[in-house]
Amino acid sequence: MSDVPNVIKTMMDMYPQLSTAHKQITDVIVQAPDTAAFYTISELARLANVSDATVTRFARALGYKGFPELSRQLQAVVRMRLTTKERLEKSLTKEPAADSDIITQSVEEDVQNLQMLLDDLDVEGLEVCVKDLLSCRKIGIICSRSTYALGMYFQFYLNFLGKTALVINGDPRTLDEIAGLDAVQDIVLAIGFSRYSQFTVNSLKYLSQKKLKSYVITDYLTSPLAEYAAKTFYCATGVASYMDSFVAPIAILQAIIRRMSSELYTNTVNELGRLEEIWNLFGVYYRSEE
Repeated sequence: MSDVPNVIKTMMDMYPQLSTAHKQITDVIVQAPDTAAFYTISELARLANVSDATVTRFARALGYKGFPELSRQLQAVVRMRLTTKERLEKSLTKEPAADSDIITQSVEEDVQNLQMLLDDLDVEGLEVCVKDLLSCRKIGIICSRSTYALGMYFQFYLNFLGKTALVINGDPRTLDEIAGLDAVQDIVLAIGFSRYSQFTVNSLKYLSQKKLKSYVITDYLTSPLAEYAAKTFYCATGVASYMDSFVAPIAILQAIIRRMSSELYTNTVNELGRLEEIWNLFGVYYRSEE
């Protein structure tokens, strides 16, 4: 059940044995899977005229741990197949919840993505990643297009830990940074989500040939980035929009930074003290006259 057709086939094969409520849910999904893939549990329940708990039981009846896993499976292929323009069109034609505005709906979708992250969180893998990031000479952060913002965020806080972090985003000047990474001393962390940047994929392929160890933050098992990773951390970014939701990826990056900071407490305090002197000298932050 790794793609949309198989999910739908499973539903239809089981349809005769389903309860009336489960048939109602199936009908909503089958009629428009591209749209239904991005419904929250409350939206799907409302459209099928059932309770949220019934949707959860339906997902489990199909063999999933719960609704978030079913939703993620539906989204995986949908987001790969649709262009950005088509995703925008889908979000505009999606029927809004009667008792919710767009702002509330957006927050609900982010909460769902965070719950999916928490359900599948690879704590042991993240601990190994943190250990490597702490011991390496340089950290190469591979990111491109919208994920460039995530790379900058990660680099900003790594600097507080006294780590040398390079943001490699596809600018021709950053290619020199890729060439300078060393397989023995350096570690790479790549960030990419559907639709995947060709630059990020090519960079990971090149670095794997150089035997550099790479960690990847991405969305689906089918992500082309996962092929080149020593370890992959999956997080949901799907919302009913042409945009990606970066709430879950930010949560992973924050967890890594906080864990690193706990190991480098004394160094971090000293580094922040040194930076505070410079910030005060140049008036970086607003200070009241009091």
